[in-house]
Amino acid sequence: MNWQKIIIAAIIYTVIAHIFHYAGVLLTMDYYTNPLYFPLWSKLMMPEPGAPPTGFFIATLVVNLAIGFVFAGMYSILKKAVPGKKLRKGVNYGIILFFLTCVPWILVTYLLLAVPEMLLLAWTAESLIIYTLGGMAFSKLL
Repeated sequence: MNWQKIIIAAIIYTVIAHIFHYAGVLLTMDYYTNPLYFPLWSKLMMPEPGAPPTGFFIATLVVNLAIGFVFAGMYSILKKAVPGKKLRKGVNYGIILFFLTCVPWILVTYLLLAVPEMLLLAWTAESLIIYTLGGMAFSKLL
């Protein structure tokens, strides 16, 4: 395993995730600013009504970097088992990640929490884009 390339891939994943999470937030801002949903958000994200504090921004970068590191490391180990060639291999890996991680999480979230369905749908689309682009980056770098 080439750790330097895995770290670079994790950083690129973090950039991709940050861009698309931010775009998703802009498109779904009504849910985040609606007082009806304030109890849903963590104290780290929204300690009081208004924009999240800087600490939340830093935490999201750290979490996305950790996720990117795990996903890139797993790609490095599993790439021979992922079907496809070149970028298609990365797309396939992203889709595999989506079905193994996002779909179960969305289904459990729907069962347990009162998150609006349209917000769950937006998060699902956001995740599919991030995982697919991240997988493509992994296939290019690793």
